[in-house]
Amino acid sequence: MRRGSRWGARVASARKPEVRFITLSGLVKLAFPPLFLSSIPKRAIGFSFPSGSEGRVLGLCLLGMTAVVGYLLFRFVGPLGFIAMAWLTGGTGSLMLYNSTNHRVAFVKDYCSACRLRPLIEEHELMHLNGERSEEVVWAEARKKYSYESLGLEGDARICSFCPIAKRLRNNPEGVADSLGSQSSGS
Repeated sequence: MRRGSRWGARVASARKPEVRFITLSGLVKLAFPPLFLSSIPKRAIGFSFPSGSEGRVLGLCLLGMTAVVGYLLFRFVGPLGFIAMAWLTGGTGSLMLYNSTNHRVAFVKDYCSACRLRPLIEEHELMHLNGERSEEVVWAEARKKYSYESLGLEGDARICSFCPIAKRLRNNPEGVADSLGSQSSGS
């Protein structure tokens, strides 16, 4: 029992948010049209919507806008206008609201779902879901832990030629030490 707390009293949970990574299939792209547009570039391999308070505000704004525009379309076009608006933006707003809870969702492209670098993709998206907006900060953290050599990416035929992880780590001008060397030196 915690010191100073009574039985039955509410105690703030220090639980980390649960994140589910979903493979970005054609059906998922159909359900969330903005993901279809975001997934067109080959280099885009992981996706997530804003989370936390930012996701809550943006999700509510998007749902409010969806309702207003859907209502206007309903008046002039009929039910099909409202349904189209709900499909185009309503699901995304709902997903942003969902991501503002302790349960979050991120997406991984289909061809990356079986890649051995998927844990790095998930780690990258998790940092974004936890509030880090800057790609440079996320990549700086990745370079502290991993290098092109330590992951054995040289000549690996299983890694796609356009993989942004391999390119970012290979083109790293700092030449960060491999993850095994940096872990052993800290002990």
